[in-house]
Amino acid sequence: MFSQVKSDKNHNIGFLLGSIVPINYFGVSAIDLTENNSTIKLENRIGYNFGMILKTDYDKNFSLEGGIVFYQRNFKLTGKSANQSNILNDTSSFSYISYGIPIQAIIYVQLGNELYMRNAIGVNIDFYASSVASKGNNFAIDHLSERARWINGSISGNLGIEKRDSKIGSYYLGAEVNIPISAIAVTKLKFYYDGNTFDRYDKLFLRGNYFGIQFKYYLPVGMENSKN
Repeated sequence: MFSQVKSDKNHNIGFLLGSIVPINYFGVSAIDLTENNSTIKLENRIGYNFGMILKTDYDKNFSLEGGIVFYQRNFKLTGKSANQSNILNDTSSFSYISYGIPIQAIIYVQLGNELYMRNAIGVNIDFYASSVASKGNNFAIDHLSERARWINGSISGNLGIEKRDSKIGSYYLGAEVNIPISAIAVTKLKFYYDGNTFDRYDKLFLRGNYFGIQFKYYLPVGMENSKN
């Protein structure tokens, strides 16, 4: 089922495993929110993605790649209130899941024997699973993130190194930047600081930009035929 088909255009089936790394660039820095009696900080945490990909090699310097990928972005909420001389702290976390269909054009620059620098740019068609809600450990933070839309697009760029081997397959290690065209979710927050009394925060539009490290493995072309 997953054998490679050898032709003028080599079709390489592969697998992807990647991280979604929070750094203070690409629009993923922490967000500090303040209301009358409380403050909340929203931070990006390390997430991950994985999936299956199909790469078509037109020659040794140019390929097109597509696939289907699972994404999990992780977030942490930290809140506090200093109301009526009582200090209340709370934390919460949540994950936001999506599925993507990436389409990329890849240009290779040969560095050595079967070693290539790989530059890629492309687009993703992104589908968001559902809304997600969470409560703080002390039940002070009340969180709801609703998907801004069920389908969205994003622009991605990759830079890395690929090692090719006709017997064992190809390996790729590189970095990725992904920027959604519009917000991925609308986040609503409350902080309960005195029984049923709470601060309601303005809606927050999560952008979902990320930087990541990716590892890809491609099965060798004609692997199944070579066994027969």
